[in-house]
Amino acid sequence: LTEQPVLPRPRRPPQRYDININSVNYTSCTNYYRKIYVETLESIINLLRNRFTQRNFKLLCEVENFILSICNKPPDGSNDHIGVIIEFCRHDINVEKLKVESFMISDFFKAAINTNQMKIKQITKISTVCEILNTRKIGKEMFQEFDKLIRLYLTIPVTTATAERAFSTLNRVKNALRTSMTQSRLNHCLLAHIYKEKLDKIDPNQIMSKFILSNEKRKTFFGLMF
Repeated sequence: LTEQPVLPRPRRPPQRYDININSVNYTSCTNYYRKIYVETLESIINLLRNRFTQRNFKLLCEVENFILSICNKPPDGSNDHIGVIIEFCRHDINVEKLKVESFMISDFFKAAINTNQMKIKQITKISTVCEILNTRKIGKEMFQEFDKLIRLYLTIPVTTATAERAFSTLNRVKNALRTSMTQSRLNHCLLAHIYKEKLDKIDPNQIMSKFILSNEKRKTFFGLMF
């Protein structure tokens, strides 16, 4: 840990990878590690930017603003998020009932805070909303659509993790097959493993019939399947 860093020994790439591009020669360790450090930071920033600019993230931020807004005061029409709620859960929540509930929810929360002697001046977190609803469970029965909205908000993932899911699957599949297949077959196996719920809905008899009927020799060898 106390030794001075040294530049790694330059390595010539194999001939099959050599495309006549002049490699960069660094004169000091500072320049070499600065380049690696900057590239790593740029990669992390780009990944974070892509992760938190997904459509679900912006939509859930709007839903959170709506929930906190109606918990503190009735809607006045100046900042109406009902359009966002319709887009978020049009098939799961009765929006008309939610509109009616939104005018009464703030009074319920004020009464619950005073009854339980909570030192809360303004609700700023969804966790506070859940805590109050759990202390006064009658609120879940009175405001059923609002309760559904909270549950949907808490269960829908903010961002997707497609890359992590694919890499985890790749590790499992490659460990099982010991990487003894071509890339094309590996891709097919990965798709079948990732989307196994959809694969279970496919009728194997139809697949076999289609395979047999596509060639005259197969018809003769396998016969017809009905």
